[in-house]
Amino acid sequence: MKIQNIKVFNYTAGWREWSFIKIETDYKVSGWAECTDTFKNLNGFCGIIEDFKALILNEDALNIERVIWKLKSKSKSSPGSIIQRVISAIENALWDIRGKNVNKPVHELFAKKNRFEMELYWSHCGTTRVRTPDLLNKPAIKTLSDVKEFCEEINQTDFKVIKTNLAIFENGPQIYMPGHLYSFENPDLILSESILLEIKNWIKELNKYLRSDIFIAVDLNFNFHTKDLIRVANSLKEFRIKWLEIDTRIPKALIELKKYTKIPIVTGETIMEFIYIKDFINQNCIDYISIDLPWTGLSESMKIAKYCDKKNYKITTHNYNGYLGTLMSANFAAIVPNFFIGEIDFDEADGVEEIFSNKLIMNGRFLRIPSEPGWGCDINEKKVNKFYSAKS
Repeated sequence: MKIQNIKVFNYTAGWREWSFIKIETDYKVSGWAECTDTFKNLNGFCGIIEDFKALILNEDALNIERVIWKLKSKSKSSPGSIIQRVISAIENALWDIRGKNVNKPVHELFAKKNRFEMELYWSHCGTTRVRTPDLLNKPAIKTLSDVKEFCEEINQTDFKVIKTNLAIFENGPQIYMPGHLYSFENPDLILSESILLEIKNWIKELNKYLRSDIFIAVDLNFNFHTKDLIRVANSLKEFRIKWLEIDTRIPKALIELKKYTKIPIVTGETIMEFIYIKDFINQNCIDYISIDLPWTGLSESMKIAKYCDKKNYKITTHNYNGYLGTLMSANFAAIVPNFFIGEIDFDEADGVEEIFSNKLIMNGRFLRIPSEPGWGCDINEKKVNKFYSAKS
């Protein structure tokens, strides 16, 4: 079964741009994988596929290990980052093909099924209502006084964990993200007392009006230096914080933070390679490791999860993708014994379901592990935009 073509598709899903890769073969089997990138780097993504094309076309689609070896050999002097995400997307689409070829879901290609459903938490909870409420047919959060009504909505759901970013309102509703957005014009990541107070007040309102059995995960991204991570953690210690999620590439910051807080720490989604994430585990500076399957690839993700299990760490899956990415994470959750909880964006723009061949089957906050072949979902090509084709 030879690889004949690779296509990349994109779709505007509210405030996000979802991306998907399709690998076509000389048989009737094609493989899909979600490959959504945080900041819409599709030109770079497709350019790397163009550079990889000669290595990929006409390779055996079932020999995944050989394809990965060839791609990593070519990119050995520039590993990680978007190159790793391209390799992971190709690998994950090939796992879809391997599953479909034997009419089995991806998780059945491995050991016994560890679970039949996965627990999920509500991601970007409140964030979308602050940042882009016009994309949702739901009430906006314009001031802190709107939080009570929003929490009443959350309280009617079955979720036990919600994750939010940092909302501030002094100069109009916005999400505080100087580590990512140049519009904040804060390259030195200076945290003022006024912003710290706004962050505390946002979490305080959620904590006040949510049911007492609902916990809050706080996503701090790349937004703070170590001293300010400590300040934020200390300001939130009186609330029901499930974890602080922090993006960093070096363990030192989290080792220092651990001296000052008992709030659990999560990291890992942007690291993507076992050789680097191993340092965080060995230095005991985190409580959970977050794995992004579309970015990391199934093989590397399993390697990370296996080492975490050996060291008695549970994993959570990073996932702000569409149904395909969510079902990919569900297959992964079925494979690994030390899975803890997964992520889902509960606030979706209208109409997104039309691009997926299968919908998610939910029971409250629990998602059924798919039993369909491959990852369990294809993309309706007529509903999305083709961005690139690697066919010669």
